Amino acid sequence: MTTSPVAHGSFILERSYEASPSQVFAAWADPDLKARWFIGPDDWMPVRRELDLRVGGQELLQGRFAKSGRETLFTARYHDIVKGERLVYVYDMHTAGKLHSTSLATVEMRPRGAGTQPVFTEQVAFLDGTDGPEGTASRERGTAAHLDRIGRALREAS
Repeated sequence: MTTSPVAHGSFILERSYEASPSQVFAAWADPDLKARWFIGPDDWMPVRRELDLRVGGQELLQGRFAKSGRETLFTARYHDIVKGERLVYVYDMHTAGKLHSTSLATVEMRPRGAGTQPVFTEQVAFLDGTDGPEGTASRERGTAAHLDRIGRALREAS
């Protein structure tokens, strides 16, 4: 049996939102609000979504690309939650039924003046032969898009 080498990567992203830490935390904790920003690219459609935001709780987001029919599956387990301050979770990404990567993600919500500066840190292990720098750059772009959508969702909710 041939196995793919593991490739590692990490990145840190920061944003600045004109919203309180509790409002930013709600963007992660409220299922309806999270569904507005935690989505895939334009040709991707959600199939199933579950969120149990508590220590030991799990999250699932399954979707499908319209053109190719390729499926994706995000599964997460929450390890540390401090309401309004931080989330720490481990997640797996599957594509086309195969484990693509496993990541440790930390989201810190730092108060800054009247707003919040979230800091997102991810350490990822690509398990399917994905090139580390290329895979990390792609993951960072996708996460940046999510963080930008959070900002829009928070502005629309206020």
